[in-house]
Order: sequence, then C-alpha cells, then structure tokens
Amino acid sequence: MTTDADARREEVLAALVEAPGGVSGQDLADRLGCSRAAVHRHVEALRRAGVAVDGAHEGYVLLPGADPVSGLAATRALDGTGAGPVRWLAETGSTNDDAVAAARDGAPEGLVIGAEHQTRGRGRRGRDWRANPGDALLFSVLLRPGGDIETAGALPVLAAVAVTDALGPGAGVIWPNDVVVNGRKVCGILCEMGADESGVDWVVAGIGINVRGVPALGDARWTPGSVADAGAAPRRHDLLVAVLGALWARYRAWAADGAADALAAFASRDLLAGRGVTVAVGAERVEGTAAGVDDRGRLRVRTAAGERALSAGEVTRVEHGPA
Repeated sequence: MTTDADARREEVLAALVEAPGGVSGQDLADRLGCSRAAVHRHVEALRRAGVAVDGAHEGYVLLPGADPVSGLAATRALDGTGAGPVRWLAETGSTNDDAVAAARDGAPEGLVIGAEHQTRGRGRRGRDWRANPGDALLFSVLLRPGGDIETAGALPVLAAVAVTDALGPGAGVIWPNDVVVNGRKVCGILCEMGADESGVDWVVAGIGINVRGVPALGDARWTPGSVADAGAAPRRHDLLVAVLGALWARYRAWAADGAADALAAFASRDLLAGRGVTVAVGAERVEGTAAGVDDRGRLRVRTAAGERALSAGEVTRVEHGPA
C-alpha cells in the first residue's frame, strides 16, 4: 500500500532524476505543498534507501555515479506514447511474475513493472538472470495485442529490435531475442503469453539489460557483458525511457502495418544470418544455415532437406567467421 509519504518521496526522486543539474529545496516544497523541513526529511529517506543525494540548504542534486530510476519520472517522460504507467520497485521476486499477475487481474496494456533487484529473476528456459542492484534495467511490459498466437510470435523480435534501436549502432540480435554488443550478451528477453480459443489475451515481455558490471546469466553459450563495455553508459532512467519509447513505436507500427519494418531492422542487425547453426528443438537437432526470420518471428534455417521455419528452439552452435 502506497502512503502519502511514499508518494512525496517518489515525487522528490522524480524531480532529482528530471533535473540532473539539481533542484532547489523551495521548488520541491512548492511542488509537494509542504515545508522545506519536510522536503529534507524525504531526501533523508531517499538517502537511507541508497540514493546518493548531495546538498541541503540551497538545493539538492544527485551525486556523480548515482543512477536511480524513477517510475514517476519515466511515466511522465512516456506520456502520449502508450507506454506506462511505470511502477518501479526496490525488490521483487520476478517482474514477469508481477506483470503476469497484473495481466490476469485485468490491468490495461502499457503497464510496466521494474525493479532494482529480483530474487527469482529468470531468462528463457528457466535460466537464472542475476544482477547487482543498480547495475541493470530489469522490467516487464504488458501488451494486449489480440489476434492469433502465430501472429503474436513476432513480438519477441519487435522487443529485441526496440532494444537495439535504443542502444544504437553496434548492437545486434541473436534469434530469438538476445541482444549482443561487441560479441557480449548485454540483454535477454523473456516473453510469456496468455491465450485461449478466441486468441491472445496478453503478452508480457520481460527485458533485462545489463548497464554496467557483469551479470550472472546462467547461460554458458554467450560471454556476458554490459552496455558500459562499449563506452560511457547512459543513465538507466534515460535508457529505460528510450527502450520503452522505441518498443511502443515498433509495436504501433506492427499493429497498423504488419511486421515488415521491424523485420527489415532485424535483418540489418541479425548476427546469425548466413552462418551455420545448430538449433535444438526438443530432442531434435536442426543443422543448416540461418536465413533470417519470417513475419511470425520464426527462424528460417536452410538444411540439406530444405528450408525449415522454427517457432521455438535454442541455438546451441554458431559457426563463426564472415557470414
């Protein structure tokens, strides 16, 4: 249950995130409708929660290296995009579990649930995803696309493309939805779906982006890395807003016009295309040459027996060298 004090602390945090150069105590007091002494108490509560804030008399500013995320600030930044509200938690078991529960309870499309720390974070096939608090962006997005299951199969591809949109040049995708920078995995995406005979009710896209440090991926196939490995890392707040903005732009384009634009973007960033691969599909091993994805997000593999379109599976081998 959120108290009035919680709401005011969140407003203070949002103001600090929105004004990296600092904000005066009087401005905060006016915004919150309280005394400057009360503002100071809210700042002290943020400090006790681990947010590094400097200043007291003239104003307050986040210290260099402080990198908090404010759900309120992100919600405001995303106003009009379709994404949001953004709920940001100190800790939870799994943001995907939280978003799935919200979906089943009828929460509207656009809800984002993120956390500084997950105690039961997981990737595809139940693998662990563990990151130190403050090192990663861990969040889940609720979509209600409707339509049939096969068409919704393109959504993991859209999510991966949106992350590369936000990260910029140098980010590539390994089907179905791992994002790699400089040969190191920096992002994993786990999509879960609720559907019945009438079609898709909801899709939850869980996204974990390692911004700095080295996460425990539980995935021996790829060397873990971080966005910071490629240069100065953006603020986590800014990266969150960029990813969600890109995701909603891709999602709206897909809903209106189909997957063509997203597939073209995926093709330009596809790190498997033209390479020899082995894909585990249950007990079967499919060997051949990766040939991109189709409009349902299926991996196309040219095998000795002809082309296969795989809707699920795990790439267990990638032939390195020029594609």
